[in-house]
Amino acid sequence: MSTILIVDDEKGIRDGLATAVARVGHRAVTAPSLAEARARLLEAGAGTFDCALVDIRLKDGSGLDLLRELQAGRHRDLPVIMATAYDDSERTIEAMRDGAFDYLTKPFDLPRLMATVERAVKQRRASETTIEASAESPPLVGRSAAMHAVWKRIGRSAGSDAPVLVKGEGGAGKKLVARAIHDYSRRASAPLTNVRVDASTDLPELRAALAAAPSGGTLLIDGAGDLPPAVQSHLGSWVAEEHPVRVIALARLAHGAAEVPLLPELYYQLAVIEISVPPLRERRSDIPLLVSRALSGTRARAISEEAMAALVRHDWPGNVRELFLCIRRAAEMCRGEVIDADDLPPELAMPGLASEPADPYLGLPLREALARLERDLLSAALRRADGNRTVAARLLGIPRPQLYTKLEEHGLSERKPGSAGGKAPG
Repeated sequence: MSTILIVDDEKGIRDGLATAVARVGHRAVTAPSLAEARARLLEAGAGTFDCALVDIRLKDGSGLDLLRELQAGRHRDLPVIMATAYDDSERTIEAMRDGAFDYLTKPFDLPRLMATVERAVKQRRASETTIEASAESPPLVGRSAAMHAVWKRIGRSAGSDAPVLVKGEGGAGKKLVARAIHDYSRRASAPLTNVRVDASTDLPELRAALAAAPSGGTLLIDGAGDLPPAVQSHLGSWVAEEHPVRVIALARLAHGAAEVPLLPELYYQLAVIEISVPPLRERRSDIPLLVSRALSGTRARAISEEAMAALVRHDWPGNVRELFLCIRRAAEMCRGEVIDADDLPPELAMPGLASEPADPYLGLPLREALARLERDLLSAALRRADGNRTVAARLLGIPRPQLYTKLEEHGLSERKPGSAGGKAPG
């Protein structure tokens, strides 16, 4: 049961809101003035309330003053919904600027009000479990089967001096793979030199870049697939010779393509070791882990279930780079420290506008589709966490008690033997 603080100087509205809140299973604490609200907050202490509904115009002052006090003090994590009978842009902007969770006008649309309260309560719960990324882990992250295969090829490549071709769509992490190969190789203490080439690179420019490659280090050729045919041919001849430098070439794949436009004489020299970096849509189970990394350094600390579901569902044509930009933008726009679905771009926040809706959910009623998606996400989190529920809750960005409730709702509370690696749940 969550506790909602209701601050309104009209008794009828105050009592009506308290009744509505109680009907959906929450406990209401009411205050007819700013002074009473401050007293309730002081008595209760931090963490007691899960949401506050505050009228802007009160007899003893402005509800916006209370909002600012809450944001500046020990109750800064408390979602505050501002309410007023006066709908004007200045107050709306002021309230949202100062940290309000939402801004509603009277007379209330009760279903909308209760939906807003539920979202606020979920944000409050989510803020209690922040997503943390290990500062010691490498920048290239992923626990999916697709990324596990990449990790293995990185390890094998690091033990060799043979040329490597790393291919993948834009933003998938090709350069991070190249960096990992270098960092884990015997050349790690030597320079990693990056040479960016494209369709405008001519032979003199390429020869100069190759001549400047430091002895004993690694030469990273970024954009090999974009080079003109004559330049590709020269590069192939150069790689075929012996040089005191290790060559790693990056080639960009078009969206959905499997092969890069390399001449055979260059491809057969570079692809002694070939690593294909999977697009994000083929490793959706890594998205929660990537989100935790993207949140680092932003003012947001966590992400709601609805927002995470939208991120997992999206196609991400720009791959990891697009995901990171999306999270950083949402972190700047979110109310408080938890990113909610409506902080995301419209095409992500609304399932019907997603770039690639998950086929299993098409044709289902919305309620059934969302329930099935939630069950699938819970199951995936448990698999990634090897059955450890503490880790699964952290991956999903929800408190562990809420995870237990969700597992019970979907009939997943009892794990079958061997279904999650045999470890005891956390």
